[in-house]
Order: sequence, then C-alpha cells, then structure tokens
Amino acid sequence: MNKLALYLCFFVFAFANHPLAFSKGKKAKNKKGTNEVLVPKTTKEILAIQSIFIEGIQADLLGNKKDAIAKYNEVIRLDANNDVAYYELAKLYYSIGDLQQTVFNSQKAIKINPNNEYYYIYLAEALGEAGMYAEASKTYESLIKLKPKEYDYYYDWAYMLSQAKKNDEAINVLNLLETKVGVNEDLIMLKQPLWIQQNKVEDAVKDIDKLIALFPREEMYYLNKAEIYATNNLPLKAISTYENLLKTHPESADALLGLAELYRKENNTTKQQEYLNQLFNNPKIDIDSKIMAIIPMVEKMGSDSTYDESLLKIVSLINKNYPNNMKAIAAKADVLYNMDKKEEALNEYIKLVHQHADSLPGTIWIHTYILASELQKMDTLIDVTERAIKVAPDDAFAYFYNAIAHQQKKQNQEAAISIKKGLQNIQKSGLSVYNSQLKLQSLIVLGDISYELKDYTSMDSAYNAALEIDPNNSNTLNNYAYYLSERDVNLVMAERMSKKANLLEDDNSAFMDTYAWIMYKMKNYKEALIWIEDALKLPGANQRSELIEHYGDILIENGRKDDAIIQWNKAIELGGDKEVIKNKINKYK
Repeated sequence: MNKLALYLCFFVFAFANHPLAFSKGKKAKNKKGTNEVLVPKTTKEILAIQSIFIEGIQADLLGNKKDAIAKYNEVIRLDANNDVAYYELAKLYYSIGDLQQTVFNSQKAIKINPNNEYYYIYLAEALGEAGMYAEASKTYESLIKLKPKEYDYYYDWAYMLSQAKKNDEAINVLNLLETKVGVNEDLIMLKQPLWIQQNKVEDAVKDIDKLIALFPREEMYYLNKAEIYATNNLPLKAISTYENLLKTHPESADALLGLAELYRKENNTTKQQEYLNQLFNNPKIDIDSKIMAIIPMVEKMGSDSTYDESLLKIVSLINKNYPNNMKAIAAKADVLYNMDKKEEALNEYIKLVHQHADSLPGTIWIHTYILASELQKMDTLIDVTERAIKVAPDDAFAYFYNAIAHQQKKQNQEAAISIKKGLQNIQKSGLSVYNSQLKLQSLIVLGDISYELKDYTSMDSAYNAALEIDPNNSNTLNNYAYYLSERDVNLVMAERMSKKANLLEDDNSAFMDTYAWIMYKMKNYKEALIWIEDALKLPGANQRSELIEHYGDILIENGRKDDAIIQWNKAIELGGDKEVIKNKINKYK
C-alpha cells in the first residue's frame, strides 16, 4: 500500500501539471470549422475530474482493469479533450489485447495532442500486431518527424515497411538512418535480406563492401560476401571472393571449406580435394576451427545425401591427423550415424568411451546407450554403462540402460539392482521435468522385472507409483493389467486399466491382446475371441508367437479344437515355448 501511495502521488502531480490534462479555455473547431473557446471549467469541476482520474489510476494499479476503463471513460465524458485519459485507455486496452480500442483511443489522444511521442508508440504497436503494417509504418513516419533524433524509431519504421512488402521504402529508411549514424554492421545486415528478396544481389554486395572498406582485415565480411554470391548461383564470383580472402588470411578454414564446397557442386573433385587437403592437413589451423567448419555440412546431411561421402572423407582426414582426439572421433561418429551407418558409428562411440571416459560430455554417453540399445548390443551396453557408473556413480541414465541390458539378457536380479540404484539417484537429485520422465520409465521397468522375479509386492508398488506420475501412460496401464491377469488377481481392475490403455492408443495389437487375455481369464470367451481376432488383423500381429498361442487358448474355450491346434502349431513355428504348447496340443488331442 505504501508503493501504491507513492504511485498515486506521482500520477496526481504529473496529471495536475500536464499542460493538456483538462480543458481550461482550450480552442476547438465548431461545425463550421472556425475556432471557438470552450467554456472554462470551475475549480470544483476540475477537482471532481481529478478525483475520478485518480480512482482510475488506483483501479489500474490494483489490477481492476474493468473499473479503470469505466473511470477513464467517465473522465472523457466530463472532459472530451482529455488526451491523457484517452492514452490511459489505449494502454489498458493494449494490455488486454483489444487492438481495435487501442487504435481508437491512441488516435483520439494524438488528435488532441499530436506532440506526445508515447501516443504514437501504442498506436504503431497495435497496428503492427493487427497486421496493418502500412498504417503502422505511417505512424512511425509521423513519430520520426516529431522525434528525428530517436534513432530506434527508424528501425521500427523500416521493419513495418518490410512487413508491408515495401522493401525499397524500408531500405530507404535504413539508408536515411545510415546518413545519420554512419555505416555499421547492424544496418548493413538488416538490409541484406531486403536486397536479396528483390534479387538485387550486387546492391547487397555493395553494402558488404562498405564494411570491407572500413574493416579490411575483418574475415567475416569477406565470407558474407562470398556466401551471398554462392547462395545466389554466382559461383565464379564466390570463388574469386574466397581467393582474395586467402591472400590475407591463408589459414581461413571457412574460406578453404567454402572453395571445396563450391568445387564439389561443380563436380570438380580434384580442386575439391586440393582445398580439403589445404584445410585439414594444415597444422596451423586448430582442430576446433576444422570441426566448426564442417558443422553446417553435418546439419544438411539429412536433407541432402550428396554431402555424405564428402563429409566422410573429411572426418576421416581429421581422424588421420588427430588419431586419438576426442572431437575428431566424435565428429566421425556423428557423420557415420547421420549416414545411417550405425554399427560403424557405435564403434567410434565405443572408442570414445574407452579412450576418454573421464572427460566425455553426457550427450555422448546417452547417444552411445541409445545406439547400443537400438542395435541390440546388450553386452556392449552393459560394458559402456558400467564404465559410465565408475566415472559418475550418480548417473541415473547409466543405471537405467544397464538395467535394460540385463533385462534383455534375462538377468533380472542384476537388472533389479541397477534400476533401484537409478531410482535412488533420481530421488537424490530432485524431480525436475527431465528426471520425472526418467523416473516414470524406471518404475515401469522395475514393475516388469519384479513380475519376472515373482516379487509381486514390488511390482504393484512400482506400477502404482508410475501411475501417480502419469495416470494416462498407456504402457504402464497395459503392462500392469497384463501381469495382473497372468497372476489371476484383481481382474476387474486389470480390465479397467486395459480398456483405458486401448482408448488411449488405437490399433495396438499388444494392448488388444491384453484385453482379450483378461476376458479369457474372466471366462468371457466370446468377447475374448472378438478382441484377439481384431488384434490379429493388424500389421505384424500374426507373426507374434504369444498372440497366436493366446488365440489357440481362446479358440479351445469357444469349442474350436481343430482351429486351436493349428494356431498352437503356428505359435511353435514362430518361436513360442515348444514344451508348454506341445503339452496343450497333446492334452486336447
């Protein structure tokens, strides 16, 4: 409240001293267009209006925007030429996103008092946000006439013109500003896209030449110039620019790589290799510059496969010159991965783990875990995660992937130990959004492992904790429901969870199989048959031995013995448990 009192004192003072705060004999045009003097307001009237205005300020400061708007409108009703009240209304309407009213009230304020720059700012901003860029640019033009030395407004004026597709006019404004503040990089770079959009490449280059004239040793401006030529299909001029740069900067990695790239596009492999050798065999150019030079090419690999072989040659050359350098190996691994040579990429990542475990960034560790898991290299994954745990004993990700690897190898005791340690580390580090997702996945894995170990108390606890984090996680719901059905417990709850999983994720054959199996366990064999047959219609489902075996079990209970035996035999062919299924066949034969 003390702060509020200070604000009110300030506004009272400012308002009372504003030259146009109230109509005190101001001239206005009548219907005939002649000037007439408005009737002066009495002191009592002035104080009454002041009081209402202050109430508006107070309501605004307290966040009661509706009341504030009502108060300012009351001020205007009593004093139609009160530009300050119109301005306060414009600000309020702008804050609530009513652009139309912002424009209206700003225009009213400007009409009454055309010499207040802040009135123009709200008008221009509202027009711009409403997409009325041409009108906004005219507002900035008026504002600059009022404040010609406020150079920030020139940028806004040019921006609104560019948004209105008036690029020539936008360039003229920036050129005008250049005459006032001199040639500078910001202005030149703002003009570049405007020139290029109009295919005025040479005009864009002339602007860059201004910077080169001022800073002839600055490498970046030559590179900008060459890039303009290269991206606008003028390779000879780009080559000439790069060559001129190399005369003064013979170790410019960007210029050498730019030349190699231009000759690659021209299919001149001899010249391409010549410049690549100059770059990557030059001991004066540090490895960081070499790595940075190829990053733009790596980023383009996904959309342009023509980079693949060139980049592989480059990173192989870097590795040859820096055989045990972490950055060199990582660059090669990334290129191989982007070329979909995942086995070779994994070998490079493993090399990094073996040689640089103590200094590897977390992203490389995680990338290695994911790649080893994707390629089903579980022994490798165990080795890598164990090395990570030695370096960082609190790394929850390492424990998570170590558990996954042991789980895949049916080493459930080891998997349980790892996943529990991982969960302990997550708990220590606190539940960020990042850790929350890792905790969720860890709990699901713990639930799965606990079932295999017949530790049903831990299983229920893990799944229930996972559902507390995300009650709509379809995998948790499905797995929990399936394992409850396998245990023949809480089938009603299992049915409810399975149904929810199927509602959350359509056409998932595994989820549909779970529901069919629950129906089977609840002896609702007809419903089970409908669900399992629908599941088997989905792609790939009829190649999964577990679904086919369940199909046989459900067919038997529906009185279709011969069909059941056919399905059980098929399940054996697909890798199902031969001994278990043979016992079923023999029983019913």
